[in-house]
Amino acid sequence: MLRKYWLFIVAAVLSVALLLLRFCCWPWQTDTAGPAFLRGQVVDEHGPLAGAVVRFVGSAESTTSDEDGRFSLSEPPRHANLISAWKPGYFIAGAAADAEAIRIELARHATADYEDYCWLAPGPDPSSKWNCANCHQEIYEEWLHSAHARSASNRYFLNLYDGSDWHGSPGTGWNLMAEYPHGVGVCTACHAPALPLGDPAYEDLRLARGTAAQGTHCDFCHKVADTRSGAWGVTHGRFGLRLLRPREGQLFFGPLDDVVGSDAYAPVYRQSRYCATCHEGIMFGVHVYSTYSEWQESPAARRGQTCQACHMTPTGRLCNMAPGHGGIDRDPATLASHCEPAERSEMLPRCLKVATQVEPRSDAVRVCVTVSINDVGHWMPTGFIDRQLILVVDGRDAGGKAVELRSGPVLPDIVGSLGGSPGRLYAKQPRGFDGRTPVPFWLAQGDMPDTRLRPDRPDRAEFVFAPAAQRVRVRLLYRRFWEETTKAKEWPSTEITVVDQTFDRSGARMKDER
Repeated sequence: MLRKYWLFIVAAVLSVALLLLRFCCWPWQTDTAGPAFLRGQVVDEHGPLAGAVVRFVGSAESTTSDEDGRFSLSEPPRHANLISAWKPGYFIAGAAADAEAIRIELARHATADYEDYCWLAPGPDPSSKWNCANCHQEIYEEWLHSAHARSASNRYFLNLYDGSDWHGSPGTGWNLMAEYPHGVGVCTACHAPALPLGDPAYEDLRLARGTAAQGTHCDFCHKVADTRSGAWGVTHGRFGLRLLRPREGQLFFGPLDDVVGSDAYAPVYRQSRYCATCHEGIMFGVHVYSTYSEWQESPAARRGQTCQACHMTPTGRLCNMAPGHGGIDRDPATLASHCEPAERSEMLPRCLKVATQVEPRSDAVRVCVTVSINDVGHWMPTGFIDRQLILVVDGRDAGGKAVELRSGPVLPDIVGSLGGSPGRLYAKQPRGFDGRTPVPFWLAQGDMPDTRLRPDRPDRAEFVFAPAAQRVRVRLLYRRFWEETTKAKEWPSTEITVVDQTFDRSGARMKDER
């Protein structure tokens, strides 16, 4: 009787032990309905690794390895057959989801930047293993049509840089190299960030050749591990970024933590500060670029809306970053676009709104115009200091002749031929130390008028015309450069008509001139 009692106890203990072994150590918990849980372990060269992010590749759900490196994942999404793991300082690694013993070993990547690294060319080249477009053709095509691809070769930029005009004639108009030669390297830090300091082209961008001449290219952007400091605007371009270029092999950073291979994840790719080092700049005492600080003060920043959310919005067309080269199909909403969000002529009317009220009186015609910006995370216009928005309001009699403006703002002479016309200028207005305006930023005073539009502050202007006014025309114009500069450089017109509306004296809309 006693023997049977002990046999029963031993059998019960063995059964419990087998159940514990099954649920704690085996990778799959199986039943007739199929797998419900997957278990495994993340290790590095020293053993179990805690704090690694683990997920089915392409899935939004993730877990974190515990102090013993162990993890468990719920039943995989449909067709998911690969698990990835990543931790700061490591390459992303993966393992098949159907393995009997899931064990993912992470390898550390370089932590020191190798300055003699040879940059990869973005374009396709079957003879070169790492050329970006070999695997990422669609992303390459998007980048190729972006301003980043032309940052070192943009014709307008080079005309200002070396004093040439549109036709290549030297010594015409503004000339950074002649007027402020010690400042040319500041341009290089953003416009050709792959150029090494000792290269003669660093002080003369016209000499740039090879990959460095291709502006802000793929390999440069994906060697950014983080930004260096919060002193935005003081340190420019490449010097505000912490690069990690490997001495051997390859290393690419990006916004996805489940791209298995020579990739690592960096949170900064989903943060606005990634953009700040080139889009915030105080140069020679002048706040030339202020987009990042404008965003910091904006409703968009308060909502948590980043620069990338608007300027790298997924197109919905890209669903595989590297089809046929190891890429997997993903939700298109998770894959950022590398092209311009839209042509300026399409984008500006979407984010700029003009509301006009015309009120006839016995002794005058009163016109109220409100200009506002919507769904924009910075001031308008932003970017290069010479950009302008110009509101022009014309009162005309029955014969089409301009009628007298009795009261209301008029445009300053800095706008050129429209100076003195009824209207409002929204722009930074650089002034020289001798009072002359406009001047290039490298010759400007640090303090200048800034009348640009802000996201949360609609601008309202009132114009009162003589009673002879029978119709009122309201235009909002966008210019990339001052009219004086455009004429001197013989540039094609950069003016875009954002709004062009005509009203009769009763306030009825007559036609849309745009």
